[in-house]
Amino acid sequence: MASRDFFQGKRVAVVGLGPFGEMVEDVKYLIKAGALVAVYDLRSEARLKNHLVFLRSIGLANYVCGSIPADDLLDMDMVILSHEYPRNSSFLKEVTAKKIPIEYPETVFFKQAPPVSVIGVMGMCGKSTVVSMLAPMLEHACKEFGDQKLFCIDPESGEGTMAHLRKIKSGDLVLMRVTEPMAVELHAMRMSPHVAIFTTLPAKSTYSDAAFELLEYQTYNNFIVGNDTVIDMIHALKIQPKAKMLRTKAIIIPDSWGFVGRGAHDRDNASLALQAARLFKVEDEVAEKLFHLWKPLKGRIELVKKVRNVEFYNDTASVVSCSTEIAIKELSQQKNIVLVLGGAESGCDYKELFNELPQYAHAVVLVPGSGTLRERAYLRNLKDVNIISAPSIEESARLAMESARKGDRVLFSPGFEAYGVDGSRRERGERFVKAVRGL
Repeated sequence: MASRDFFQGKRVAVVGLGPFGEMVEDVKYLIKAGALVAVYDLRSEARLKNHLVFLRSIGLANYVCGSIPADDLLDMDMVILSHEYPRNSSFLKEVTAKKIPIEYPETVFFKQAPPVSVIGVMGMCGKSTVVSMLAPMLEHACKEFGDQKLFCIDPESGEGTMAHLRKIKSGDLVLMRVTEPMAVELHAMRMSPHVAIFTTLPAKSTYSDAAFELLEYQTYNNFIVGNDTVIDMIHALKIQPKAKMLRTKAIIIPDSWGFVGRGAHDRDNASLALQAARLFKVEDEVAEKLFHLWKPLKGRIELVKKVRNVEFYNDTASVVSCSTEIAIKELSQQKNIVLVLGGAESGCDYKELFNELPQYAHAVVLVPGSGTLRERAYLRNLKDVNIISAPSIEESARLAMESARKGDRVLFSPGFEAYGVDGSRRERGERFVKAVRGL
């Protein structure tokens, strides 16, 4: 059965359009495939107006803003969740009891897609960077093979996930940024990436039993790509994965490839991308040309502005402690960091980051959030670090400037998730950048 035929006549509830309308393309695909789609979102109709006008013009059956009536979902054949809504949401309790399928765009995609080769990029930080480096190389490889095509899956992309079902065919490549919740979903589907790339050790939220349980369904002709820490940890497992393990180091990236003067983390990520690209017969000469064209992603240790001899950096993509730890080590020169930190709960252990802070930062400006509240007491006990509370992200920029000395670097690397007022990582980054430019 073609994927479009599968949705014909089905009543589908889409819960959440995403912080920036990331689900719009998928809703469009469902409507065009003949599904009767209703959209539910906790945000107001005013905030979603442009998206709703467009979707109604192409046949959206119904929408509800500001609430998610649980009774409505009981009449559906399927519920598809945006990533900001977990499976244990209260409004899904009766849906689960009634055994109505609850899916995410990725789970729908893989259940309906033909046989494809999946390259999954995992780890607590660096996933998006590795994907941005590897994608052009895989596109080149696909052109060399002729009919093969590359499709990228990223929950923060506006291109959609299910929407790729329109064009994907057997044998194509799927490059996927595997978020922590999605790792759990894929394992529940008894699915492992054919090529598993680990930027760091997996976060505890990605598994229930063993740290690398997502590799359980790999076969002997699959691959695992990782640095020494990752590969050594895998070798220490009682049960060894069946896939071939490829160890990579930053030194495989020559100085002439354009990474001198950039952060060490970029070179580490480049080595992972190169090792994976070699599996698809990408020559090093081609990789070198593409690396020279690569540009660092926005919101990842991005220089915003220099104000009175103080540099401001936006690292809003940081939602875990190890990402912030990498950023402060990258930028610190003789303890010249003023760190802007905080946000919503992310489930991380911050003790290692906080214990290292006095080596790199002389001041920390805390922004509001549930995670900040939980960690505030521990932070205030740190020696030689001035802890300052800011009522908002906008105020954090001003307070950081007041705390900075000549030659300092102010680093907005929250280390926590963005929810509530911020809406998304991108939105809080834009607020910080705007505040800095107004100084």
